[in-house]
Amino acid sequence: MQRNRGRDMKKGIIFCLVIALIAPVAGCSTLADHPAVVSFEAEPVEETTPPSEALYHYLVARTKIREGDVDGAIQEYQQAVSFDDQSPLLYVDLASLYLDKQRTEEAMAACRDALILDPDYLPAHYLLGGIYSVMGKYPEAAQEYQRVLEIDPHYFKAYLMLSSLYAEMRDFERAVDILDQLLKKKPNDLMGLYYLARIYAEIKLYDQALTYYQAVLNLNPHLEAALMDMGIVYELKGEKERAMDVYNKVLKLNPLNFQARAHLGQLLIKEDRLQEALDQYHIFSDLDSENMNVRIKMGLILFQQKRYEEAAKEFRFVLAGRPQKSDVRYYLGMTLYQMGNAEAALAELKKIPPEGEFFSEAIRYMALIHEKEGKVEEALALAEKALKDKPEDRDLLFTIALLYEDLKRYPEALHNLQTIAAKEPNNTETLFRLGVVSYKMGKTEESISYMHQVIALDPAHADALNHLGYTYAEQGIKLDEAEELIQKALEIKPESGYITDSLGWVYYQKKEYPRAVEWLEKAAGLVPNDPVITEHLGDSYSKVNKKEEALRMYQRALELKPDEEQEAILRKKIEELKEGRRP
Repeated sequence: MQRNRGRDMKKGIIFCLVIALIAPVAGCSTLADHPAVVSFEAEPVEETTPPSEALYHYLVARTKIREGDVDGAIQEYQQAVSFDDQSPLLYVDLASLYLDKQRTEEAMAACRDALILDPDYLPAHYLLGGIYSVMGKYPEAAQEYQRVLEIDPHYFKAYLMLSSLYAEMRDFERAVDILDQLLKKKPNDLMGLYYLARIYAEIKLYDQALTYYQAVLNLNPHLEAALMDMGIVYELKGEKERAMDVYNKVLKLNPLNFQARAHLGQLLIKEDRLQEALDQYHIFSDLDSENMNVRIKMGLILFQQKRYEEAAKEFRFVLAGRPQKSDVRYYLGMTLYQMGNAEAALAELKKIPPEGEFFSEAIRYMALIHEKEGKVEEALALAEKALKDKPEDRDLLFTIALLYEDLKRYPEALHNLQTIAAKEPNNTETLFRLGVVSYKMGKTEESISYMHQVIALDPAHADALNHLGYTYAEQGIKLDEAEELIQKALEIKPESGYITDSLGWVYYQKKEYPRAVEWLEKAAGLVPNDPVITEHLGDSYSKVNKKEEALRMYQRALELKPDEEQEAILRKKIEELKEGRRP
């Protein structure tokens, strides 16, 4: 449930370029979200004093800028240029204002006018590079920044901008080379070190990235952006404790750093330290009570802790302000059902419209509720009706197949699953279900074939390994291979009562009855309410002459409401035991 870590390492580097009086390079979307640090403001350049009329309009323009009147400032600069059309400074200032109003073409034209007057006018090249960057014309932008560095090799911001562009173009080798040039001229340039760290992080050279982040922090131990990035890199390396240590450092510097608190909370959830995670989100909520994402996260943690009433309260809080959030209504429906209120759960889930993101999930959960209430036909009708609204919905089709299977309408279940498999031939979930349904239809060879396909795609698919091994055991064939398959499945799911039962049944079929008893007793302890496992244990007791225990297991299996076929078999075994015959 998760679904936004914010601007983390999952996306490619995007060095945001903002023009004019706004700082342009915010950092990349892969790492910490923090303010921009490189400005596009032109360096002061000596100018001949403009004519008095031009100077007057220039000064008025600067006043209007301070007052926030950009349109008025543009008009005054245009007047200034009309009196002095030989000043590249006026053209560049005007270009910056045009850009602030998103008048890109006019901004470019003003920069070009400045360069006609002075082809080496550095601020015009630098601003033009920024304009090209915003337009996505990275090669042209790079050419302008290279020209800046030819004019002035110590114009350090241009190195950062040029490196950012190469990174955006995925030319990381050139990006690193540009930053190396900067650091040769200025070894302790904080931003040069910082950008280099981010690039190494982007190309997954995490150790190098950490080295440069540490160099940045040696220069400025309180730079939150570098600390946040370092924490994310530790996360990507799987070093969760180190990541949490870093996020705690950030929070000591700035308790209001929501990104650090969110990352810390998420790591605590992954470590199953739910109460600590909840404590972090409570702090988050106290600082920003209207943050809906925090309230959702708190609700989900409370749900995991089975504190359903508190979870429902959080979900209702969110829905009061955002009733259209289908994911939260879905969570509320699940919570209400866990609270034992099936009717209220269904009422909430029914409010999710077909266009809602969680519509399919809601239908599936409503079907599950009906199924658990013994109303499988109602569940099927609900899902089939929903499929008419979303005929291409794969998950609904799969749910309907499962309901057909429950109702023993195996041909229809098989048809649905084959329809899905035609579009997703390598989906192990679908192939496994096809194997199960085929087995129930008596199509043993087809079932075995499907299970082999699943295992070929996913050798660690415990359920497929178990099903194939159990099929061999039921057939009394390939018992050594069956044992090997089930042992492998048990390594993956050591606490599965059903897989444990399969292994016991293999030993039964191999006539190793004492071992069968050992494993089947364990299986019955893990799943005490399954009639098949209970019957298997009874069969094993019978083989080791524990007739009373066998009779007790058969009677217990009857109490667990088996299907008609198994019930008839159990009654016959009970009768045989009472008559002194071994079943």
